[in-house]
Amino acid sequence: MHLLLPEVDREAPAPLAAQIAGFYARAIAEGRMRVGDRLPPIREVAATLDVTRATVQEGYRQLAERGLVAGTVGRGTVVVPGARGDGAGALAPVGPLSPYAEAALRRSEEVPGAPPLPPGQPLVANFAELAPDDARFPVDAWRAAMDAVLTRRGAELLGYGRAQHGLPELRELLAARTRDIDPGLAADDLLVTAGAQQALDLVLRTFCAPGDTVVVTSPSYHQMHGLLRAHGLNFVQVPFTADGLDLEQLERALVRRQARLVYLTPTFHNPTGRTLDLAQRRALMDVVARTATPIVEDEYQSALRMRGEPLPTLRSLDPRGLTVTVSSVSKGLFPALRIGWIAGSGDVLRPMAAVKRFMDLETSALLQAALVEFIREGHLDRHLDALRGELRLRHAALQAACREHLPAGCAVTDPDGGFVAWLELPEPGHGDRLADLAADRGVRVVPGRVFDLHGLPSRGVRLSLTRADQRQIRDGIAVLAAQCRAVLGAPVAARSFL
Repeated sequence: MHLLLPEVDREAPAPLAAQIAGFYARAIAEGRMRVGDRLPPIREVAATLDVTRATVQEGYRQLAERGLVAGTVGRGTVVVPGARGDGAGALAPVGPLSPYAEAALRRSEEVPGAPPLPPGQPLVANFAELAPDDARFPVDAWRAAMDAVLTRRGAELLGYGRAQHGLPELRELLAARTRDIDPGLAADDLLVTAGAQQALDLVLRTFCAPGDTVVVTSPSYHQMHGLLRAHGLNFVQVPFTADGLDLEQLERALVRRQARLVYLTPTFHNPTGRTLDLAQRRALMDVVARTATPIVEDEYQSALRMRGEPLPTLRSLDPRGLTVTVSSVSKGLFPALRIGWIAGSGDVLRPMAAVKRFMDLETSALLQAALVEFIREGHLDRHLDALRGELRLRHAALQAACREHLPAGCAVTDPDGGFVAWLELPEPGHGDRLADLAADRGVRVVPGRVFDLHGLPSRGVRLSLTRADQRQIRDGIAVLAAQCRAVLGAPVAARSFL
């Protein structure tokens, strides 16, 4: 069959993705496309219309949501049985879903991330994955820690635990390890959770009700977006740039929108890698202190500082006691451990602990005890020292390659730690176009639109250094620079850095 390519009107008010979906919905309704017919490859439609592949993917997703098409391994996207252009033919749900479940399902089906490589295209560099490199996991040391606690306390640890806030010995260790950035922190100020994601969910369940407004940065951690939508929350985005957080916009959001919560990543921000300095933190707290709005600060990478002095948490600077800090070992150690924690005042942690008890009864006492053993034996410090040393080398390779190759108009952040950096071009949409072009040449990056709550065109892309060694970083940046020149249509000149 001859592949039917869509037609769009760039002057029309409807988004291009919706126009693509509407074109194929009409074609199905009119019988121009029948059951089993294949839609054109996303790459071909994107090239024909001169749009990003993400735009075409969104159009195809809308068609799938209406029950008109489905992705088929080996065949691409095909028209499904019973499809009609009016949306009939979609599979009936197993039953009525809650708004929470519907929002979570929609978000999970969007599958935001890096564009895939074309078939047969070798991988040059993977800057897309933020999951730690499994080749560096301390498997033997962790096995020894598990064996030790099972030998000494196996029967006790395999039953239900009684420590609602987490094992006291783990909370003592975590508090002691965090006092350089939160000097007053005590074990009683900690609630152990099943990873940072559960901690964020607990914060929303404790502070917010459907319809409340939450302030986030633009750009911001994309998995938080799904949580906000699942909880039925509204949101305001406040720019986070090289100059820090836009405090004027933040104050307007707090006063005019009566925001219920502020979500921030002040250290090694995802996706930019930026960090609020001490003056910026104090200025932020001056603004927030005039309100009763809680802050949740996500310190998921704070243990991965490779240079500079540690900075105090926002919690330690908040005289109101309304800031909570979420942390985790997922990035510094390994994600499967699923141990995180919330630091906060007793008045805040008590309701969170009560909510958590109904969610999962407890965080695994066995894993908590094994982590205590792992820390006491010095394994965590040795692992983090090695990881920070490797990160130092990878960030240095990134900066050197960017200085050598990036064209004028492009800029890259230079973080003091963590896994991520942010490559930015001059105009909105440039980052999304760069992600597509880079994938064509074997380099995977996540386009900035993924980190915008509205999915708006972005100037930047996120670069993660978890899966790219120094050679791959050099090769990958050379490819990205060439594709930056293609996006800009300009020759190489002086570089700039954020």
